[in-house]
Amino acid sequence: MKFRDHLVMAGNAFHFARPILRTRAALIVGLAATALGAPARLPAQSLSEGVEAIDKARVTTRILFITAHPDDEASGLLVYLSRGLDADVALMTLTRGQGGQNAIGPEQGAQLGMLRTEELLGASRHNGVTQFFSRAPDFGFSKSADQTLKIWGEVPLEDMVRVIRTFRPDIVINGWGGVHWGHGQHQASGILTPQAVVAAADPHKFPNQIQEGLSPWSVALILDSERDEVPSGYRVPLNDVSPVWGKSYNEMGRESLVYHRSQGVTMFADSPFFRRPQYLIVEPKTSGGATNAALSRNVLANPLPGLAHRYPSLEAALRPALQSVDQLLGEARQLELALDRTGSAGKLAQAALQVQELQKGLAGRSGDEASAAGWEIAEVRQRIDRALEQVIALPMRVRAERNEVVAGESFSLSVDASGIPAVPVRWSVAQSGPVIPKGWSATLDAAKGDASDKSKGADDCCKYTVNVPADATLPAPPGDAILPWPPPLVQVPIQISVDGYDLQTRQPAVAVVATSTSVDTYPLELVPVISLSVEPRHVMLPASAASGSDAKHIELLARVRNHGTRVAAVSVGMDVPEGWSLAKIPTLEIPPSSDQLVRFDLALPPQAKPGSYPLKPFARVGDRDFRISWEPLPSRPTLHWSEPADASVDVLDLHIPENLHVAYVTAGTDPIPETLRQLGIRVDLLDEVALAFDDLSHYDAIIVGIRGYELRPDAVRSNSRLMDYVEHGGTLVVQYERDFAWQKSFPPFPATMGQAAARVTDPNSPVRFLAPESPLLNYPNKITLEDFKGWVQERGLYFWGEWDPHYQAVLGLKDFGEPEVNGGLVTAVDAKGVYTYTGLSFFRELPAGVPGAYRLFVNLISQSRLHAKN
Repeated sequence: MKFRDHLVMAGNAFHFARPILRTRAALIVGLAATALGAPARLPAQSLSEGVEAIDKARVTTRILFITAHPDDEASGLLVYLSRGLDADVALMTLTRGQGGQNAIGPEQGAQLGMLRTEELLGASRHNGVTQFFSRAPDFGFSKSADQTLKIWGEVPLEDMVRVIRTFRPDIVINGWGGVHWGHGQHQASGILTPQAVVAAADPHKFPNQIQEGLSPWSVALILDSERDEVPSGYRVPLNDVSPVWGKSYNEMGRESLVYHRSQGVTMFADSPFFRRPQYLIVEPKTSGGATNAALSRNVLANPLPGLAHRYPSLEAALRPALQSVDQLLGEARQLELALDRTGSAGKLAQAALQVQELQKGLAGRSGDEASAAGWEIAEVRQRIDRALEQVIALPMRVRAERNEVVAGESFSLSVDASGIPAVPVRWSVAQSGPVIPKGWSATLDAAKGDASDKSKGADDCCKYTVNVPADATLPAPPGDAILPWPPPLVQVPIQISVDGYDLQTRQPAVAVVATSTSVDTYPLELVPVISLSVEPRHVMLPASAASGSDAKHIELLARVRNHGTRVAAVSVGMDVPEGWSLAKIPTLEIPPSSDQLVRFDLALPPQAKPGSYPLKPFARVGDRDFRISWEPLPSRPTLHWSEPADASVDVLDLHIPENLHVAYVTAGTDPIPETLRQLGIRVDLLDEVALAFDDLSHYDAIIVGIRGYELRPDAVRSNSRLMDYVEHGGTLVVQYERDFAWQKSFPPFPATMGQAAARVTDPNSPVRFLAPESPLLNYPNKITLEDFKGWVQERGLYFWGEWDPHYQAVLGLKDFGEPEVNGGLVTAVDAKGVYTYTGLSFFRELPAGVPGAYRLFVNLISQSRLHAKN
């Protein structure tokens, strides 16, 4: 949330200038949710999708690919397995990527994890795979599997076992199998995968899952994926063109990279890496003596009749029945290709009826084989049902009047067909009505229509009123932990009848919000009736500004939103530290689905001491206090972020030269300019024109933000002006650049990062002052080891590896058990000015309110003042 552009100081009061107000539409946000993270059907069910759905009903193999992070997936391989071999493929990604960097916006931490979850969902839908996650955190780069496993504990293993028992894969592909170098989370993923396979088959492992109704599951085969030549392995034909989709599997896989926007990986889509051959090999010592020679197309994609071979006592009964079903599916495919959807649906219905009879026969048998075969045959029927849905293409709409659902209120729900399906069918809403959380109720509004059978399409089938109890809470069954998002809050079961066969599909209820420039679809969300969001969340105040005989005033803004359908009388207040005072705010009358801005005027006591002071805002309605924020993610407003609406004021032992004026070259994703403005530092953002033509000499310092040379091509073009600025007495601070982009930055003297850029991942790692006399450690703040306490996630990344003798390394940093690295903060005097490169993670530390990071960063940008004094 960004109400104000920057913090300025006027007399004794800190306040914000130039409001930026959001429209109501910008605050209507939600989560994209699909049950089990299944690939979502496109609004138009195309011929290719219909043919593929039929083909998938003829294959019984399930394959689970396990990896560590979003964008780790072997996308070309996944596309080949799912869209080439028509196997049922799932991807399990152990983390949500919340520890990485963000190339498109300010989100970090858990917010970045939400953004990357949605990005990976888009890529998985494109690749035709189901998506699962574990609860393992991405805590940033890790240098060892041991460190990762220690931090993760048993949580990812438990979730991996749950996924295996839920999805029941025949084959597990270990995405990082045999990897013992590089990212520790990659290594840990490779170590845990075979452990999870063993544990999933053991009923004594994670017995709580067995009590919930899951069964132990034995995986038949564990495979590794290799990019090197393996003559005995199964070579994946990535460059073959799919006859259904008209593109190679490699090309389709590379296309999925565009979904990972926050990772900045699209530039690698044409990398030679993706053109290298790829092999599947049997993972040694984990697959019961199977060899690479046993791998074949039929192993990876077992045809439907081959299912009978798994159950020797039932094979005589199963095989002819499955052959007959497979023949009908083949005929349905030919009719679909001939654009005879009605004929295709008829064949699919016949196949489903035969499977239905097979299920009845198995239900009358006892024993483990009959039970296991019954589960598999049920899966076959589900795949035929999905194919029927694609071929029929019933254009159903289930619309809620709004997406913000509040406890104690009700909302209307309408069900209709928006057109005539491709195949004439009879459909109706199931008599049970909408599927809703326990304790909720749904009433059919008969005056608006009824739920009787419809054919040839119909408008306004039926309307419901859904009542939400006053004590409603979000359901959270244990199985939701492995899903990308929770399942839809409300779904409507639709009964479809075609040629004597009945199937049921569930349509999630959504809300549609139209503006003058877009039409957005949102799932329903249970939200508090009142939310409030405060800005800024962290106020950084130099102790010199907080000292004196008079009380100092700080102003914060809050947006208070009424999500309900009735006018709300809201009292707004804040719990403040002892000795602080808050100006009274009149009671607000907020209309339904509206918001209002309020201003907190805080008075600090005279002589406030350095330290962190918590602030706890609240909005009170009657006797209920609301202390939760509910805001859209800046980079993806259709996702929201909710957290306690707490704030803090940090009084810092911090000296800042008077009237310090700096310029910032940012790619638009950098939080640091705003944090510097809070300190009273004047910050100008240099756009392309300003960087190319403005007089830079009046700036005390110019700062190039994270990945500035990579994401701002004009910075490369104007680099000579920046070097001239340094030569004539300016201070230039360049923050981290990724290793492949570093060559574009042209520092004043030679410097390289090395083949693998150094980084220090432990935020509490030891620090050694290599140049205690350096001005960077002494002006205007005396830096001590205390200033390196309380850092978050890491010390830094993309450190220099080698540099010219003109430079001076200031800090020595090291991770446990590794040699010290000295390229995290390097500086040089060039003619009259100062050039400094730093890989220290100021982009994390300053927003997190780390006092020592503020003191050090102010030193970096104050060196021109010191040179002027001297």
